[in-house]
Parts: sequence; C-alpha cells; structure tokens
Amino acid sequence: MKTIFELCDLVRETAYAIHVYHGHGHLEKVYENALTHRLRKLGLRVEQQYPITVYDEDGTIIGEYFADLLIEGELIIELKAAK
Repeated sequence: MKTIFELCDLVRETAYAIHVYHGHGHLEKVYENALTHRLRKLGLRVEQQYPITVYDEDGTIIGEYFADLLIEGELIIELKAAK
C-alpha cells in the first residue's frame, strides 16, 4: 500500500498529464472521468461521487457530502474546472 504522500504525488502527476493531453475547456466531469480511468489503469481503487455523512460534534447528522473521488479509501479529491 502506498503512503498518503505517494498517493498525492501520483494523483498530481496524473492530473498534470491529463491537462497536458486534454488541455483546458472541458467540463469538470470529463476531467473526473479521465483521472478515474488513468488511476484505475495504475491499479488504484478509485470511487466516484463517494457519499460521506457529515456529523456535528454531538453526533447529529448535519448533511451529506459527495467526494468527487475517493482513492484507496483514504484520499479525497475535489476537482474544479475553471477559466
């Protein structure tokens, strides 16, 4: 299993390679799908739109968050596409 630092480096390198190949101007979902595809090709477990329940300090459920990507069950990725 890779350390969190190794996972971060791998995601950064892969995201940059996607940017170089696909360029700018696509919707966020295109980059999400590309990153998911390439990371899975590298043998990583990647889940898209992963639901996470958010709790207040007393344990009350206050909402649900959907992480764009959850990698190896420990690294949350929130993608943004901007001009």
